[in-house]
Order: sequence, then structure tokens, then C-alpha cells
Amino acid sequence: MSGAAPKPTSPLSSVVSDILPRHWRRRSADIGVISLATGAGGHGQGWMGHSGELETGFAELLGYMYTQTLHAVNEQHAEFVSTDLTPETRSRLINNLDRWHFEPHRLPEEQLVACTLLLFELLFRIEGMKDVIPVSMQQISAFVHHLRRIYRLENSYHNFEHALDVLQATHSYLQAAGMVPSVKILLKPNQTWKTSKEFNDGSLVSTLRPEEIFIMYIAAIGHDVGHPGFSNYFMKVAEAPLAKIYDGQSPLEQMHYQLLLRVMHHHGLAVLFNNPVSGSHLRKLLWSSVLATDMSVHNHFMDRLRLDLDHEQGTLCSRQILVSQMLLKCADISNPSRPYPVSQYWATALVTEWVKQATYEKSLDFKPSVQDSATPLKEARSQVSFIENFAQPLLELSSKATPEMQKYLQECIKNQKKWKIRVRELEARPQDPDNDHTTPLQDADDYINVFPLTLPLSRQVCEQREEIMSSESGTGTPTGSEALSISDPAVFMQDQHAAIRAAGKMGVRQQRSFNRNSWTPTPSSRFTGSSARNQPSISSPLANVQEASGSSPTIENQ
Repeated sequence: MSGAAPKPTSPLSSVVSDILPRHWRRRSADIGVISLATGAGGHGQGWMGHSGELETGFAELLGYMYTQTLHAVNEQHAEFVSTDLTPETRSRLINNLDRWHFEPHRLPEEQLVACTLLLFELLFRIEGMKDVIPVSMQQISAFVHHLRRIYRLENSYHNFEHALDVLQATHSYLQAAGMVPSVKILLKPNQTWKTSKEFNDGSLVSTLRPEEIFIMYIAAIGHDVGHPGFSNYFMKVAEAPLAKIYDGQSPLEQMHYQLLLRVMHHHGLAVLFNNPVSGSHLRKLLWSSVLATDMSVHNHFMDRLRLDLDHEQGTLCSRQILVSQMLLKCADISNPSRPYPVSQYWATALVTEWVKQATYEKSLDFKPSVQDSATPLKEARSQVSFIENFAQPLLELSSKATPEMQKYLQECIKNQKKWKIRVRELEARPQDPDNDHTTPLQDADDYINVFPLTLPLSRQVCEQREEIMSSESGTGTPTGSEALSISDPAVFMQDQHAAIRAAGKMGVRQQRSFNRNSWTPTPSSRFTGSSARNQPSISSPLANVQEASGSSPTIENQ
């Protein structure tokens, strides 16, 4: 119609048109898959949240995301094999888990998973837990093994060791507050435990019931699943599709939540969300807790916690979410409050991961957004700054809300003094330029196995071009001016509506993976890129784009 305003273009439309080249062979992005993604039943329940009118290009992206996620989940489940612990090993791990001086990075692979399962096992010693959590330890074991495979071994920091570290810290906080028993209860067969705290006695932590505590443990172990080893800021600058899908609002955390939810569905743990009374609340608790780990919303969270402490308390539901977020955030950045040698290890691990990201950014001709060299002085300075601006203020507020956390604050203050002394000592030494280096790390190609939509768009198009050219060789592959070119805008889809209609007519069909960037990590060490640990292949599980409410909310509107 003449004079009519053009229909606004969603950033999601541009993502789809940018990702999918003209010569891409359409996959299972059909009506049935989109129905599953948006429907209210089966695996689709909660994946999109509710049905509604979707842009056609966006719907196609949803179909691609859904089928890849489902494929990855099914593939990994088949490889689960349970292992038993000797009584001696079990006893040793229980005692290790009961100490604040906990070092998961020193444990062999199978014991990392075993420690995780021990922490879940003790939950069922809490009176009433079995009544509200209708899942078995066998289901939880399969869930944890599955989740473990989706954490990247190449990451020196955001790996499964960190996830277990966060879970153990979360447990330690709750134990100190009298909300869960000591892990040592597992040394006493059939003994049960009950908190002495009165429910909702005015303190934040007393608002937690067994079901909220269980969800907190799930959030802790899954809060970084699928982490690519680089930051939200990098993805925003690089215009990675995942950042566009979520409009820059905690894209990594949104992805972690969606992968976690998918694995929960696969192993029957999502039955918790089917409860007509508590299901939606528990789902929101999980989502809100994971998203709170995005440090870009840290200041807003601190403001909300201050309001609660100033007696501007909200509903029971909102306070349960607040305390879950508080404890998970404290656990996520608990390294500065661990005993100093443990704190040092994690500081080095984080700087190593930053240098890897900076190396990758340089390979893309981006200005490094994180520390691009690893020296003892830079490491010490970064710890002093982080403790001063984040870790200590969070623990100070958390200790006011939960006085039992005071001992962790004191440990953090002690470590801050040690880090400051180390800075002064290192500054007094003659500086050796040779020590200011970028540690030999992964080259850019080693990021090929990360979650595909976290990669810069130009990288994805290059990979897709190679795959398409390879798959079409000898079968009428375009040549000359018709060949794909990432600098030619004509390579991108020109008629998304016709394409999705065609996909719907063709129906579901099995094809070879078109994405070379499937998750097939190579064996790597924590820091150097080579290790005896093996990681089985996993095709790329992709994130959802909307939360249960049907929108893409942030921490701010909780």
C-alpha cells in the first residue's frame, strides 16, 4: 500500500539472512520441528515457551537450533557408562568435599564426576527431599555425565572443574547457614537430616525449601555449560549470531541455561517444571540464577540486595530467587576467598583463558578486550582490582544477609592483603620484557569446536562456504561468478519466506552435518592444549532465544 510504513526489521531477521548462504541446502527446519520448538508438550515444552506469530526467517533459525540441540543430546546419551568408586576413594572424596580447601583441578576425570554425584546424593538425606524431587540418582548420574561432555576441555577456567568448584562452594555456603548437612553424612548409612531453621523466619536463606535447594545445585553445576572460552563483550564486538539473537543481553548465560534445560529434559529432570503449583517458579529460579552470573548485571544485583537488606522485601518467590542468585554469584567468584594457594591457581587459570581470547581477537584484527599477556605482576594486579570491585563488596553484603558467610569474607580480606604485598614485591623487581609475553596457546583454528553461534559471522560464513563447496563438488557446484563469496552480499538468502515454505513441503530429512564447527573437541590440557584426557564428539547444541515467558528478559525485570 502506498505510503504504508515498512515493517520493522528484527535483529533476528538479519541474523538468519546473514548466517544462511543462498546455496545452503535446507535441513530439517520444517513445520513439525518449529511446532516442537514452540509447542507446549513433549521436548518442546519450555524450549520456546509459547506459540505465536514468528518471522519466517526466525522460525527457520529456531528449527536449525532445535534439531541440532536434539541431535547432540541423543548422541551423547548413548555414550554414558557408569563407574563405581572403591570404599576408600569414596571416603577420601567425601572428606575432600567437606573442606573449604577444595582443589578439583587435582582430581582425575572420573573423580570430578564422582564428587558432583556425592553432593547430589547428600541432598536426598534431607527430610522431605524425596517427596518433592521425583528423580532418581541414576537419572542424576546420567545427567551429570552428559553435562560434563558439553563443557569444553580446552578452557583453562570455564570448564567442568570450575563448575564443580562452584557447586562445592554453593554447598559450603548452605551448610554454613544450616540449610544442608555436611557431606560426611554419607559416611553414615541411612542417616537423615533436618534443618533447625524455621521456614521463612525473616532471613533470606530461610526462604529456601528442599526443591529450591535442589534447583540451586542444578544451576551451580550447569551454569557455564558449553562456554566457548571467550566473553559476551567479544561476541558483541564480533557480531556473533548468538549476541544478536539475545540483543546483547547475557547471550552466554542464556545459552548456558538453554543447554542445561535441554539436558534436564533428556534425562527426566525437567519433570520438576511440570508441577502445576511450583513448576513455573522453579523454572524461573533456575533461569534467574544462571543469568545472574553475568558480571555485566552485577551492579544492578547489588542494588537489589541492598534494598532487601533495607527491609524493602518482596514476595517469597522473589526472595527465594534473590538468595539463590546471591549464593550462586558468591560461589561463581569464590576463588579470591579460597585458601591463598587455591586462589593463586584459579587466578592463573583465568589469565590464561584471557590470553587465549586476546590471541584469537588479534587473529581477527580486533583490539584485545581482555589481558593479552601473562605476567605475575599483571595477574596480581588483576586480583587486587577484582577483589576490591567485585568479590569483597559482594561478600560484605552477603554476610549481612547471611551472617554465617562472614568467615568467607575474612578469607577474602586476608587474600587481598597477600595479593597487595605480592604486587609491591613484583613492582620492586626489575621488569624483564621477555616475561611480558603471550603464552604459547591455541591458534585461532582451535576455536573451531566451540558453540557455532558464538563465533564471528565472517568465520561461520567461511566455514559454511568450505563445507558447501566440498559437498557439491562434482554435482554442479557453482563456479566463477556464481561461486560463493563472503564479500558478495548475493550469497545470502534473498527470499526467506519462499525458503521456509519449501522446507516445510520437503519435510524432515536426514543429511550430513553442514556445519564444520560441530563440537568435536580435541584432547587438551588445562593450559597448553595437549592432554591425555579424551573428549567424545558432540554436535552443536544450540541455545533457545526466549525464556518461558515468551520474551527474552534480563535480570533487570525480575
